[in-house]
Amino acid sequence: MLCEGLGLVLNSFDTGHGAARETEELFADNRDSLVRYLRHHLSDFAVAEDIAQESFIRFFQARTQGEDVSQPRAWLFRVAHNLLVDFGRKKKPDLLDSDGWLRVERRIGGSTDGMEARAELLGLPWHKLTRLELQCLQLRSEGLKFREVSEVLDISISTVASYVARALKKLQEGAKRDVEASEHGRITPNS
Repeated sequence: MLCEGLGLVLNSFDTGHGAARETEELFADNRDSLVRYLRHHLSDFAVAEDIAQESFIRFFQARTQGEDVSQPRAWLFRVAHNLLVDFGRKKKPDLLDSDGWLRVERRIGGSTDGMEARAELLGLPWHKLTRLELQCLQLRSEGLKFREVSEVLDISISTVASYVARALKKLQEGAKRDVEASEHGRITPNS
C-alpha cells in the first residue's frame, strides 16, 4: 500500500528519466533495511522513518535532475547516514523519564529465545569497538557489500575490511574470555 502511494506521487513528478520506477524499486528493496539501520542509532521510530523518506526523496530528485547514481543502495545509505549525522548535531540530548524507560523495555522485550540471543549480544564487548568499526559492522549486517560500506562512510574498501576484521576479532576475543571464565567458575563482568 505504501509503495503504491509512493509510486503515484513519484509518477506525477517524473520527467521521463524513469526516476519514479528506479525509486520505487529502490524503496521496495531497501526500505526495511534502511529504517533498521537508522533505528539502531535513533530511539524515535518516526524520526528514522522521516530520515529514510527524505533519503528516498533525495534519490528521486537526483535522478530526475539527471545525476548518474551507479550504486543506488550505497548512495541511499550514504545520504541517510549524512542526514542522521545532521540530525545528531541539531538534537539536544534528553533524559529518559518513566515512559522512556517503558519504551526501552518494550523495544528489547520479546520471546525468551530472543531475550537469550539479545543477552548474548549485549554481553559482547561492544564498548571496545571504535565508532567506525561499529558502523562498518552495522552496515554489513544490513547486507551492504564492502564497496557500498566504503561509499557510505567515505573510506576505502581495504579500510572497511580492516575495521570489520578488527571488530570481529575484538568481539570473538571478548566472547572467548567469557566462555573460559564461566568454564572455570569465575564471575565475569557481564554476569
